[in-house]
Amino acid sequence: MIRVTRTVVVVVALLLFFPFITATHSQDLKEAIKLTKSEQFKKASSLFKALIRQTPADGDIYYFYGRYFMKKFMSDTLNTSYVEMADSARMIFEQGVKQDPANPMNYVGLAGLHVVNKDLPKAQAEYAKAAALFPSKANKQIKMEPGRQARVMVEMAEWYAVANAHDTGTVFTLLRNAEKLDNKYPELYIVKGDVYFYLLNDGSKAISNYNMAQSLDPKSPEAKLRVGMLWMRARQYTNALNYYQDVVKMDSTFAPAYRELGSLLARAGRQDDAKKNYIKFLQLSTDNTSARKQFVNTLMDLKFYQEAINQLNEILKVDNADNDVNRALAYCYFETQQYDKGLPYIKKFIAQAKPEKVRALDYAYYGRLLSKLKMDSLASEQLLKAYTLDTSKVELISEAALSYTRIKKYDKAMEQYERKIKMKRGVPMDYYNLGKVYYSLQDYVKADTNLAIFNVMQPDYIQGFAWRARTKSNLDQKDPKGFNLSGFGVPVYEGLIQKTQGDTVKYMKERFESFDYLAFYHYSQYMHDQKLKDEAEKALFYYLRMTAVNPNDEKVTVVKPVIDALKLKVR
Repeated sequence: MIRVTRTVVVVVALLLFFPFITATHSQDLKEAIKLTKSEQFKKASSLFKALIRQTPADGDIYYFYGRYFMKKFMSDTLNTSYVEMADSARMIFEQGVKQDPANPMNYVGLAGLHVVNKDLPKAQAEYAKAAALFPSKANKQIKMEPGRQARVMVEMAEWYAVANAHDTGTVFTLLRNAEKLDNKYPELYIVKGDVYFYLLNDGSKAISNYNMAQSLDPKSPEAKLRVGMLWMRARQYTNALNYYQDVVKMDSTFAPAYRELGSLLARAGRQDDAKKNYIKFLQLSTDNTSARKQFVNTLMDLKFYQEAINQLNEILKVDNADNDVNRALAYCYFETQQYDKGLPYIKKFIAQAKPEKVRALDYAYYGRLLSKLKMDSLASEQLLKAYTLDTSKVELISEAALSYTRIKKYDKAMEQYERKIKMKRGVPMDYYNLGKVYYSLQDYVKADTNLAIFNVMQPDYIQGFAWRARTKSNLDQKDPKGFNLSGFGVPVYEGLIQKTQGDTVKYMKERFESFDYLAFYHYSQYMHDQKLKDEAEKALFYYLRMTAVNPNDEKVTVVKPVIDALKLKVR
């Protein structure tokens, strides 16, 4: 009897104890998810690890821990390696499948990584494994609440939104099916709002869904923050500010709200208020160095490069092993024209970085720093290396060509400009610079062709006409005495005079050159046939205008006897 009583007591104790454990576990997982969304990554990671030790067979913990790694990457793409974060997430998802094979969530995680990598067939194959774990006519033995099925579908849809994968057919099918199963799930409407916001650029429908999520979960800051971000994108800054401030009042521990507030206030020129909010953001983020790096990212986005340098130097005081700090310093020193300081940092970054962490932009900044420091032979090499890594950045070809031009490697410069133009990616300045390169190569026909194209594209750019006029002058036919018989440059120089008459001081050099050429051309015609008195008159007219533009030029001294002779002829 005593034994039975003890057994009953033990059973009753267990029945009382295990629901408490389950409730506590569920609450802790919610807290870990909340910490992740609040970007308090250090606390979140510690809690996820503790939960896995406590209940290693719960697949949900693994799934949300895997999502944590991707959230960490998305919050700090400059300083966090996608490869490292994705590999960590993948290992966690695979462990989750192993520990809890009947749980569809980790298949969703694996599918989501394929979505991020733009491999949609593989994503669909992994999601099919998740869907196979739902109750169906073929799987009547499987028991799963409709709300649980809806959550799985919403999680899958969220991956598409996060990855900006424009497969809206799949996304809306998932969301419609989820809504049929549970139309009171707030996260469903947040994801739906994200799809309209990020994928379809439909602000009205995005706000409608965010408002629905807010009404279902009034204490959640997520939907309200997103509405603020939407107003921010629409440049409705007052509305954005009101929403961000509401988020802070709603949940004073939600770190991203302070970051967004800081960004908005910085754009409004309220630097002190911006810094206060960033400091609050840093205080809430348990890993202050990581949070400070995010602050640096925002400062760089806002082009506050000197303040970013100050923050980076603070990071170096406590963490001088992070190579990404070297990269950021190189960028900031370039943007603040401190090129000699930036070059050692970009060299150090590239020397220490794993190959997969070096981006096209890194080589681009390396090349630009070299160019600014007049190391153009090295600059062109780095700029072209950057282009090979990101062929969408065709402007790098032009930059490399300019570097070749500065060191007088005109043949290489010509190759790069021609390469870009053949790709039909040339811009007006490419034709201008290519024309000048051909001029330096003394190929005046091709120089003239490219400068003519440029002049049509940019009819108000004076130097384009000046260089074409010089090119034309080099195509002129001369007689044995050197007199200009053809005058190919006449119409261009005459046009140049017309174009520069609005600012004769600014364009004194170009006008002097034009009068000089035209005077000599008409003088040549007169000397070739001295019966052409009108040519002598024109020559004198232009020589006198040339003298008036710059009487101290040495050419004026040279032509003075010619002017005196012409004065006698045209009396």
